[in-house]
Amino acid sequence: MIRRFVAVVAVALSSAVVPAACSDDPPPSSSPHDAVVEPGGDAAHLPPVPELSGAVGAVADATFDHCATTPGPHVVRGKVENSTNESVTYVVAVSWIDQEADVVQRGVVRMSHVAPGGSADFIVTAEVPDGVSSCTYYVVRAPGG
Repeated sequence: MIRRFVAVVAVALSSAVVPAACSDDPPPSSSPHDAVVEPGGDAAHLPPVPELSGAVGAVADATFDHCATTPGPHVVRGKVENSTNESVTYVVAVSWIDQEADVVQRGVVRMSHVAPGGSADFIVTAEVPDGVSSCTYYVVRAPGG
């Protein structure tokens, strides 16, 4: 029952979290209400996603390279471009999920003091286990650094 509830919640959140589907297409724009897909089961091995006070969704500010779902060590490279007129902090999370919409691995990076109109490159790394079906991206920004 809980697994089915998590799957329903994950589907409901799919408009806020962008599935990568292992393509080279850029993710679509996000709403200001991005949400982290919460893991089901034992999530103790997953890095936490830092919360930023006053954060808004910023997937539209980010571009991502390919996100592989095969087992093994993976690197997802990307870039954020500050679309605001103030210095901001970004949090980017890449989550690898299985067919049941459970997060089985996650990589997180935080970039502080990205200048107005400036950009920052990032690298997210993770050891991806067997059984992953897709990737999701989570990007928020908040004023300050």
